[in-house]
Amino acid sequence: MATNAPLLQYYNPNKPLTLSVDASSKGLGAVLIQNQKPVAYASRALTQTQQRYPQIEKETLAIVYGCNKFHEYVYGRRVQIETDHKPLQSIFLKPLHQTPPRLQRLLIALEKYDLKVDYKPGKEMYLADHLSRSFLKETKEVLVPDLHVNDIHLISYLPIAPEMYAKFQKETANDEHLQELQDVIFNGWPNEKSELIHSLRPYWTYRDELSVIDGLLYKSNKAIVPKALQNEMLDKIHESHLGIVKCKSRARDVLFWIGMGQDIEDKVKACGLCAQHQSLNAKEPMLMPEIPERPWSKVATDLFEYQKQHYLLVVDYYSKWPEVMKLDNETSKNTIDYLKGLMSRFGYIDELVSDNGPQFSSLEFKRFATEYGFKHTNEQPTLCSVETERRSSNHQEANYEIEGSTQSSIRLSKHTVGH
Repeated sequence: MATNAPLLQYYNPNKPLTLSVDASSKGLGAVLIQNQKPVAYASRALTQTQQRYPQIEKETLAIVYGCNKFHEYVYGRRVQIETDHKPLQSIFLKPLHQTPPRLQRLLIALEKYDLKVDYKPGKEMYLADHLSRSFLKETKEVLVPDLHVNDIHLISYLPIAPEMYAKFQKETANDEHLQELQDVIFNGWPNEKSELIHSLRPYWTYRDELSVIDGLLYKSNKAIVPKALQNEMLDKIHESHLGIVKCKSRARDVLFWIGMGQDIEDKVKACGLCAQHQSLNAKEPMLMPEIPERPWSKVATDLFEYQKQHYLLVVDYYSKWPEVMKLDNETSKNTIDYLKGLMSRFGYIDELVSDNGPQFSSLEFKRFATEYGFKHTNEQPTLCSVETERRSSNHQEANYEIEGSTQSSIRLSKHTVGH
C-alpha cells in the first residue's frame, strides 16, 4: 500500500474513517485510512522518559498522538481506532475513574473525540507498525492549545508513611515474582493467557489495570503488596477487629495481592478476640428499621460492662456513629447526665431506643424524656441480631438491642475500650 500509486488518496468526510496506530520501543506511528487506502501518515520518536513507559501507556500515547496530529480530520466525527494492543479495547469501554491512574491523563485528552477502539493483530497493521519503527527523529508533540489537564499523582495520595513507602519499594525490587510481572507490564502482555509463565496467569484478568509508578506496582489505585510484607499488612488490616467483611472492605480500598481475601478470612477466623465478640446469628430474618431523615434524630442506647468497667453506648440510627462513655456508676442520674452532654454536642433527639434496664425504666428517666421532648421506646430483642455478653459480677445476661446494621459499631466500640 505504501509503495503503489496513488500513494495517498483525498479525504472524504462522508466516508468511514480509520486511524491505525502503533508504538514500538522508541517511536510512534499513525496512519489515516479510508477504503483501505492511506489518507495521511505520521510518526515521531519517543522521548527518553516515554521510552520507559509500560507498553500499554505507549499504545495509548500513540492514539493521543494520532488524534492530535490529525485533529482536523478526526474531531467531530466517529473514528475507528485500530490497535494491536488488545487490553485497550476493554479500557476504552470503562468509566474514566475505573481506568489505571497512569492512563487517565491520556484518556482525558481523548474525551472530546468520538472513538471506537478495535483490536487488530500486529501482522495486519504493517503500515502503523512500519511507521513506529521508521519514525521521524522529532519528539516534540504540539497539543491542542485549549487542552489543560490537572495531573494528579497517585503516589501523593496514598495513605502511607514515607518509611513504609521506602520499604514497599525495597521489597518490591527484591520480589522476583513482582519483577517478572513488572517486565510483562513494560514489554506488553501476550495475546493469550497460555503464553504467560504459570505464576503470572492469575494477573491476566487484571492486566489492563496494572501499572508501575516509582518502583511500585499498582492495580488501578491499589498498591500491590510484595510477599515479604503481606503478613505485616494483614496485621494492620486486622488490628481493629472489624470482622471479615469490614476488614476486606478496608483492605481493598488501598491494597492488593492474589489471594488477599482468603488470607484475611483465615486471619480473622484464627483470632480469639473476634470469635469472642462475634454477633450471634438470628434464626429469624432481620427486621430492617426505618432510617430517620436526619442525623441524631433516633438513637439506640445501652449499658455494658467490660473488664469490670461500666460504659454507656449510644449509636445514631442515621449515620451508625457510635459514642462510648465510661460511667462512674449505672444510676439513672448518671446515665441522664451523659445523655445531656451528648445532646449539647449533637442537638436534641426525637426518639431514644433502649431495653427495660432500671436506668431507663425509672420515673427520673421518664421525666427527662418529657422535659427534653423525645419519645422513649422500650424494645425487647425479637427479630434483630442480638449480641449477648455475660457480666462478670453475677453472670446475668445482657442483651444489646441495636439493629443489625449497628452491630459492627458495638463490636468496634468494645474492642476500642478494651485496648
